[in-house]
Amino acid sequence: MKRVIIVGTESLGVRGLSCYIEEKDVRILIDPGIALGFTRWGLHPHPVQAVAGALIREKLKEMWSSADCIVLTHMHGDHVPLYNANPFQLSLYDLNHDENKKVLAPPMNLLNMKEKIRLRKIHEIYRERLITVKGNDFKVGPLKIHGPYPHGLSRTPVYAVSVSTNLQVLHTSDTGLLVNDIVELAKELKPDIIITDGPPIYRYLHDRKLVKEMLRRAYNNLSRMAKYSNMVIVDHHVYRCDDGYKWVENVRKEYNIMSAAEYMGRKPLLLEAWRRTLYTVFPINNDWFRRDYKVTIEKFRNIYDEIVKYSNKINEVCEEKFLLLLIQHYSSTKMK
Repeated sequence: MKRVIIVGTESLGVRGLSCYIEEKDVRILIDPGIALGFTRWGLHPHPVQAVAGALIREKLKEMWSSADCIVLTHMHGDHVPLYNANPFQLSLYDLNHDENKKVLAPPMNLLNMKEKIRLRKIHEIYRERLITVKGNDFKVGPLKIHGPYPHGLSRTPVYAVSVSTNLQVLHTSDTGLLVNDIVELAKELKPDIIITDGPPIYRYLHDRKLVKEMLRRAYNNLSRMAKYSNMVIVDHHVYRCDDGYKWVENVRKEYNIMSAAEYMGRKPLLLEAWRRTLYTVFPINNDWFRRDYKVTIEKFRNIYDEIVKYSNKINEVCEEKFLLLLIQHYSSTKMK
């Protein structure tokens, strides 16, 4: 029986859209990257977020070790391991690079200079085992690489991945529900599960007209895709603000849609969106990670575990309810 595991994404507390697919002798890891926004509202990632990131990095290391094939849909830092990773990203040099695995990646001619350097560093390790995608519907075993497609509103090219064995999965990468051709791909494949991100409205909340248009396009595409699949998992960019989560909640009333956290049996925990609340309830110096990273992470591990447990009691996923939950469970003495 196929296992489909969403490893790290926004509803699980980090940035990314990593996915592990396993069936019999097939083990595929898609977009094994992770990040935390280095600054939001002038704040670096809070230690509670960093704990979530550290746990997910360990899972990605394990899955990289067991995977036969790793697929990089594009070379953004929240989707690939990095040669120059900051403390909140996955380092290329922390991974097990055995000789039995291969890496599929975009061709050099589609990348900017920063992305080319990232790919060259991977090539230094994998050499001939690094396979660059050629043309549309590039096939390796049970998986196909489709595209490239636009990265939502930007021109950055990204690839979609379909894995077809007993259960067909389509991973649409960072197309943001804004690319009509992805809908046509879903119509053609009719996958059992679609894993997609949603529009990055958190970046445009100052422009309500643009947000309204993005959500209109996203709704049209999501409602069509939902008709071609048994399940659509929507996550990543759209969950970097409460407005995005509320929008998905409204759409899911009509279709079989869920977050990655819910698919994995957890309550969504939008730590990237709720960073200010974490600093309010658990005050700490904004540059904490530059001095005592490991010590601080260990200190906050139990608090993170408690928050995950307490979050199951949230009846409405939003920052206001999250704040009230933390105030309920953490006295001013405990916060210190």
